[in-house]
Amino acid sequence: MSETAENRKIIQQPFEYLVPGMQLSRDVCSTDGKVLVSENSILTQSTIQKLSNWQIPSISVYTEVTTLNPLLDPKLQKFLNTYNQSVSVVQQAFNDIRAIQEIPLDAFTVTANELATGVVETGNVIDRLYNLPPCDDYTIYHSVNVSAISALIATWLNYPPDSVNAISLAGLLHDVGKSRLPLELLHKPNRLPPDSYEQYMKHVALGYHLVSKNSAISPSITAAVFQHHERRDGSGYPGGITDYYIHPYAKIVAVADLYDEGMTINCENPQSKLSPYFSLQKLRDEVYRLDPKICITFTDNMTNFLSGNRVILTDGRQGRVVYINKYQPARSMVQLDNGIVLDLSEQNDITIHYIVR
Repeated sequence: MSETAENRKIIQQPFEYLVPGMQLSRDVCSTDGKVLVSENSILTQSTIQKLSNWQIPSISVYTEVTTLNPLLDPKLQKFLNTYNQSVSVVQQAFNDIRAIQEIPLDAFTVTANELATGVVETGNVIDRLYNLPPCDDYTIYHSVNVSAISALIATWLNYPPDSVNAISLAGLLHDVGKSRLPLELLHKPNRLPPDSYEQYMKHVALGYHLVSKNSAISPSITAAVFQHHERRDGSGYPGGITDYYIHPYAKIVAVADLYDEGMTINCENPQSKLSPYFSLQKLRDEVYRLDPKICITFTDNMTNFLSGNRVILTDGRQGRVVYINKYQPARSMVQLDNGIVLDLSEQNDITIHYIVR
């Protein structure tokens, strides 16, 4: 998400006061509705000259001085504090499970409710999760991320508050079975040999065994833990069941799980971790295996926050995203530093590589 959109005031600037470096807050359109210059474009001398030729009297721009540091926003700061505390709580909970083979449900429930409340109060906070320092224990951070993302998806789908909390808890518990696996299996599961990967997949059944032992955990949450790797075309695991039989909560957790995996699990190239464009495109490419409504609701809402980011392309050039291609986010429109606008949907071998932080 662009910090500009959240933290800078929009003003209507007369043409005579336009200068290079200003950022558009809205599209500049012709009288017939054609977009002349896209929202979030950075003005150059050439663009200003074109606006003069088009006789545009004024445009909407963001103020040039940031009035609020986003990390000082009370709601956001409160959520980030909750997030950091949640990581510590879940880390201890996983250690307890390894020791006593029982789920400390109170700790998980309180944490899930606090994450859900923070998401509802703060709005989209997903990109902030990936601005935090890198972690040593992927499973713990992944569980907390999936909880927060699942709660946000449920909110966008207009689930009632109690259901949002339940879905948040399902996200927090979805990988609890990994606490019963050898630690060496947990670091790079996407690169395990077939026999080891088969053992890794047992985390679903192990998680189901743990949650089903606790009668206070509802069947809907248990189903989400057991089914979050199932796919509507029957290609998932552990049961290979199809759409009708997959619990709605499991479908939400599946989308959150895949998005976070796309952002964090690729350790071969750490820079690719910071590409929500690629992760969202991966979800779009998988939409036939996921629940389409959930997947599209999530990707459409997320793309609303991705315009304006500075990015590096796969060919090394840098620029700013000026228009999001909702169907292929990694192939959006980017204004390069020299002012040229590239429509990456028309480029066969260039995509957005990662966000410049």
